[in-house]
Amino acid sequence: MSVQSIKQAARTGSVLVGASIAALACGIAAPAYAQAGTASPDAAAQQAGAQSGTTQPSGDQNSAAGAPAADGATEIVVTGVRASLQSAQNIKRNADQVVDSIVAEDIGKLPDRNIAEALQRISGIQIQRNYGEGSAVAIRGLTQVRTELNGRDIFTASGSNNALTLEDVPSELLAGIDVYKNPSADLIEDQLSGTINFRTRKPFDFDGFKISGSVSNTYNDLVRESQPSASLLVSDRWNTGIGEIGLLVSASYQKSSFRQDTISTEPFYTLDPTNAADAATLALLGRTGSVTTLPHGTGIGQAYGDRRRFGIDASLQWRPTDTLELTGEVFRNDYKFRFDDYSYFAYTSGASITPQPGAAFTYAPNGDFQSGTFVDVPIGANTSLSTRHSVTTDYSLNAKWKPTANLTITADAQYVDSTTDSLRSIIGLNGTATTLTQDISGKIPSFQITSAAGLTNVGTYNGAFYLDNMNNSHGEDKTGRLDAEYRFDGSILRSIKAGFRYADRTNRYSDTGYRYIGLSTVPSTLEVVDFSDFFRGDADLFGNALLFNRNTTLSYDATRAALGVATAVPYLPSGTNTQSQKTYTGYAAAFFKADQLAVPIDGNIGVRVIRTNIDVSGFYQQYGLVTAPDGTQSTVTEPTVSPITNSTNYTSVLPSLNLRGHLTDKLQLRFAASKNIARPTFDQLNPSLNITEPGAAQLNQEHVTSGGNPYLKPMKSTNFDVSLEWYFSRTGSLTAAGFYKNISNYIQTGISTRDVTFEDGVTARYNVTSYSNAATAKVKGVEVAYQQFFDFLPGALKGLGFQGNFTYVDSQAPSPATAGPVHNVSLEGLSKYNYNLVGLYEHGLLSARVAYNWRSEFLVTTSGNGTGNLPVFEKPFGQLDASVTVNVNPHFALTANAVNLLNTMTSTYYGIETRPRDAVINDRKFTIVGRITF
Repeated sequence: MSVQSIKQAARTGSVLVGASIAALACGIAAPAYAQAGTASPDAAAQQAGAQSGTTQPSGDQNSAAGAPAADGATEIVVTGVRASLQSAQNIKRNADQVVDSIVAEDIGKLPDRNIAEALQRISGIQIQRNYGEGSAVAIRGLTQVRTELNGRDIFTASGSNNALTLEDVPSELLAGIDVYKNPSADLIEDQLSGTINFRTRKPFDFDGFKISGSVSNTYNDLVRESQPSASLLVSDRWNTGIGEIGLLVSASYQKSSFRQDTISTEPFYTLDPTNAADAATLALLGRTGSVTTLPHGTGIGQAYGDRRRFGIDASLQWRPTDTLELTGEVFRNDYKFRFDDYSYFAYTSGASITPQPGAAFTYAPNGDFQSGTFVDVPIGANTSLSTRHSVTTDYSLNAKWKPTANLTITADAQYVDSTTDSLRSIIGLNGTATTLTQDISGKIPSFQITSAAGLTNVGTYNGAFYLDNMNNSHGEDKTGRLDAEYRFDGSILRSIKAGFRYADRTNRYSDTGYRYIGLSTVPSTLEVVDFSDFFRGDADLFGNALLFNRNTTLSYDATRAALGVATAVPYLPSGTNTQSQKTYTGYAAAFFKADQLAVPIDGNIGVRVIRTNIDVSGFYQQYGLVTAPDGTQSTVTEPTVSPITNSTNYTSVLPSLNLRGHLTDKLQLRFAASKNIARPTFDQLNPSLNITEPGAAQLNQEHVTSGGNPYLKPMKSTNFDVSLEWYFSRTGSLTAAGFYKNISNYIQTGISTRDVTFEDGVTARYNVTSYSNAATAKVKGVEVAYQQFFDFLPGALKGLGFQGNFTYVDSQAPSPATAGPVHNVSLEGLSKYNYNLVGLYEHGLLSARVAYNWRSEFLVTTSGNGTGNLPVFEKPFGQLDASVTVNVNPHFALTANAVNLLNTMTSTYYGIETRPRDAVINDRKFTIVGRITF
C-alpha cells in the first residue's frame, strides 16, 4: 500500500474508513415557568427578526407574558416549550426576509445539545456528521453557508473552510439561532444557501438579577463510558450615577466520549480483457467474455475518542442616556477533539488481486463481485492518533445612538482571533494474508483473513512504518461598520437604511506534510486486540489480531520514543500558505409598507456593492526518498520547493427585493428575488501542493494527493423564493415555500492524473484532487412545515403537540465523474428528500419529545479515489431521539435524553449499490440533566 494511500485514509481515522457517520444528540430541556425578572420573548422575537449584519439583540425566551396574541385573543402567559415555539414562530412571521428560528425555551436549553443537530430540525436543512455528532450543515442542498455570532463574522481557523465548525460551540451559550434563507441588501454577502446567526444573551434582556445552572452526565453505550457537563449564567443590571449598567457572564463545559466502528470495502476495478494479467484472471474465474469487477481490499476501523468544549461569554452594557446604548462582548470557545483507532485490512490498492483457484465466486447481474476468496493479499495493521485543538475569541463593541426619534445610527467594531492545532500519528505493521474471503452481498459486509502463523503472531508481520503530520491554522478578522436608518412617519416609505462595512480577514495554514519512516524491524510495543464486540458483535470477521499498543499511541512523545524517532516532524517555511481577503462594502435599502391597498403589502428593495481583494501564496513541494545501507527508506528532510503567489480583485453588485402580502390577519404570502455570491474557501484557493515519492515496493500502486486552485472565481447565484404562511394560533402554523437558484461558476471537486519525476529519476503517477469552476448549477425545491399543540383536546391530552416538516430539493450540475457507469450526479451533500417528525407533550409537571429525522441518499464526493473516478453515495437513513423532563418545581427540573435509539447504521457505496464502501455505527447516548433557575 502506498504512502499516499495511507495518508488519504489517515484523514478519516483508519485506512479504508469513509465519510459517513450517523448519530444525533438530542436534548430538550425542562420547560420553565413564567419568572419574575425575564423579558418577553415576543419582543425578543421581533428584535431577533431584525436584519443580520448589525448586532443582533438576543432576548430571554423564557415566557411570553405580556405579549399580545396575534389573533387578538385575550393576553395569556405561555411557558416552556410552547413559549419557545411561539417565539420562533413570531420571528418567522414578522421578519423582513424568509427566516426560520430555533429558540431556547430557557437559559441553556436549545432543543439539542449540539448546534448542528438542533438546526437539522428546520425544514430545508441537512447536516453532516463527524464521529457521531453533527458538524456542518447544508441549507436547501448547498453547503456554502455563512455563520455569524450576533450578526458578525465567526469562524474556526482551518485550512479547509471559512466558517464556524458547528460542533465546536456549546449550545448552552446561545439564546437562539436564526436561519436567513434569502438575502437582502443589509445582509452580509458570501453565501449561496443562507446565513446562520447565533444569538447570545445580554444583561439588558433581563429585568434584574438572573442566575441559572445545570449539571449532566452522558453515557455512550458503544464506548461504555460516561462524561460530565455543566453550565452557569449570572446576570444583573444597576442604575448608577452615570446611567444604567448591566453585566452578564455565561460559561459552559461539555465532555463526551465516543466510539465508531467501520467496515470498508475498496477499491473496485473492472478487469480489462486486453490486459494480459486481467485476461488470465478472467480465465481463472471462468468469466472470459463477461464484464467482471473485483474489489482490491477490505478492512475495519475501530475509533475511540472524546470531545471537550469550554465556552465563555461575557457582555457589558451601558445606557448613559435614553438615546445611547453601548455593548461590549467577549465570546471565547475552546474545543478539543481526539480519536485513536485500530484499523486492520487486506488491500492491494491498484495492484492486481489473485483469486484462489477453485474457490466459489458469486456476482451481481452487472458482473460486480459479491463473494469469493483471494490469495496472497498484503496485510496492514494500523494504530493511530488524531487530535485537534481550536480556540476562537471574538471581541466586539457596538454603539447605538438615536439623535432623533426617527434616526438611528449604529457603529460596530469586531476583532476575531482563532487558532487550531492538529496532529496525526500512525504506526503500521505489514504482512501477507494466505487467504482473504469476502462476502459483500448482505447489509453488513463480512470477511475472513488467514495467515500461516495466525494474525496474533508477530511472525506474520515482516515490516512496519511510521507516519506523522502536524498542522497549525491561525485566522484573524478585523471589521468595522457604520449603519444608519431613518424612519418616516405616515408614509408608504417606512424607512431607509444605508451603511458601509470594511473587513480584513487573514488566514495562515502551516503543515509539516506527512513524514514517512520505514522501520527495519517490527516494533516490540505490541498488543493482541480483541475484536469480538466489533459492530456490537453483529459482524462476521476474522477474530483477534496483533497491533501496536494503543495506550502508547495516545502520547505522541511516547510513540516516537518506542519507535526510536527522536524528533517531532518539523515545520518548514515552505509548508505554509497564506490567504488575505479585504472587502469594502456599501449598501442602501428602502423599506415600505402600503396598508391602504386591498391586500396590504410591505417589504424592501436595495442593492449591495462589494469590492473584494484576495492575495494567496504557497509552495509546490516534492519530497524524495533516501535509502539507508540496510535498505530502509525514509523521506528527505529538505524538499524541492517552488513558491506560488496570486492576486484576485473583483466587484460584485447584488440587488434584492423582498415582498410580503397580508392576505388576511393570519395568512401571508412572500416573494423574494436576489443575487448573491460565495467566495472560494481558503482551502480551495490554497496554491500549495505536496507530493512524496513512494517507496520501491509501492511504485506500481495508486498514489493520491490534493491541492487548491488559486484561480477560482466566486460562485454567483440568482435566487427566487416564494412562501405561503398560515399562522392559525400562537403556536400553530402551516407554511409552504418554493425556491429556485441559478448558480454560475459553481465549484466542484475533481481528480486529474499527473506523472511526477523525482531527483533520483523515479517517476510515479498521482491522482490529484483539486477544484474547478463548473459552468452552471441549478437548485430548486419545496419546503412544507407544520406545528401545533392540540389544545382543543380534553384534560391532559391537550398537552399533545406535533412538529413536522418535509423538504424536496433537486439540483442539476456538471459532474467531473465521467468514468464508469455513473456520469451525472447531484450536488455534494444534497439529499433530494428530507423530513422531521417530532411528537411533543407538555402538561403539568411533564414535558416530553420524540424526534425522528430522515434523509434520502446523497452524494458524499463526486470523485472517489481508487475506483476510476466514481462518485461515493450515502444510502438513506433515519434516526430516533427522545427526551422526558419532570419539572419538580418552578426552579428545578430533571431531564432524561436518549439519542440514536434505533442504533442507526449508515452505509456508503461507490457509484452503484453493488459496490459498497463503508458500513458505520456509532454510540447510543443517554443523558441525565439537572437544572436550576432563579
